[in-house]
Amino acid sequence: MEERTNYEKMLNEEEYMPDQELADLAYECSKGLLYINSHPARDAERQKFLEDFFGSIGSHVTIKGNFNCDYGKNIYIDDGTIINCNVTILDTNKVTIGKDVFIAPGVVISAATHPLDAERRVTRHFQSHPIMIKDRAWIGANATILTGVTIGKNAVVAAGAVVTKDVPDNCLVGGVPAKIIKEINQNSEIGFDSNSKEIYGL
Repeated sequence: MEERTNYEKMLNEEEYMPDQELADLAYECSKGLLYINSHPARDAERQKFLEDFFGSIGSHVTIKGNFNCDYGKNIYIDDGTIINCNVTILDTNKVTIGKDVFIAPGVVISAATHPLDAERRVTRHFQSHPIMIKDRAWIGANATILTGVTIGKNAVVAAGAVVTKDVPDNCLVGGVPAKIIKEINQNSEIGFDSNSKEIYGL
């Protein structure tokens, strides 16, 4: 059996090491990011470019400026999602973002991880795991979503939270590391949380 390439190992959640193929893919991505970040979010040619840049992108998706990622081709975005300014997605594995997801400014989504052992870390041993953000989730400003995490449908991640574990559907999580604060009643007629002065994100 032919040995997997490092790119294939990366997507297969195996330990891998950077090589020329990965360097070339990252270089092509960096050129694409220069184009994306130098054109307005609703520019028609930019929207067309995004269709080729990402693994897939749905309709009526907004991606604001100063967006960063590793490869682009491992990111899959469904209809109606909004990615605000200064968002970073380290797509060393598949990052799937559902329909009508709100991602606030300064969010970091990182599929990548490194060994705890310093010698293996500095000799460039890497690993990564897929991330999924399901439909209608809201990721608050400056939150961080770490490798292998799934964010459930309609979930809210509070601003500044660091999410290290899966988040169930219809839950609000916050803190470092993020923990469940409460369940969200999706049938409520109250548009905002009138019983709390806390702001969870923007």
